[in-house]
Amino acid sequence: MLGSQLFHSRVLTLSGFIRILKVKIFEGKDEVLIADYIVGLTEGEGCFLVCLRKDNRIELRFFIAQAIGNKPLLEEVREFFGIGSVYQKSNVKGKLPAYVFEVARRDEIYKVIIPFFKKHRLKGIKAKSFDTFKEIAAIIKGRQDKRKLTFEELEYITNLRLGMNKHYGSLSAANPLA
Repeated sequence: MLGSQLFHSRVLTLSGFIRILKVKIFEGKDEVLIADYIVGLTEGEGCFLVCLRKDNRIELRFFIAQAIGNKPLLEEVREFFGIGSVYQKSNVKGKLPAYVFEVARRDEIYKVIIPFFKKHRLKGIKAKSFDTFKEIAAIIKGRQDKRKLTFEELEYITNLRLGMNKHYGSLSAANPLA
């Protein structure tokens, strides 16, 4: 069995900061997260969420959830983006505990998450949720309060978000788009 070696490399993060990245070489392979891996992880376990809260705030959130044993993977995702947080999801009776990587700060959504997924396109059904997320983000940019939207904008956003994070075309989807 070959040993592993640890190298340090300077990289420019998506948020524009230079950081030292640890690259672990094991059996001749780089064990570093790459954009395509993040895209695939998001396709399977990610979520783009728009919340219209009762207190009139509008929230944009991006997250990836994983089983509790994959917390180190989510920490690597956080390091890859240079933003966000990793926390344990509150335990629901009958469900296994999980960890979540989440980005909820508006400036990080606009400066990092949206540009990343515009450059590194999702290829599956999650692309539809991202496109809706991106469209809503453009409409509400600079307006964190529902009361700053016209009635038509709020109605449009409400209807758009109904189709997000569904398995498009499946029988259980609210509005199958098959």
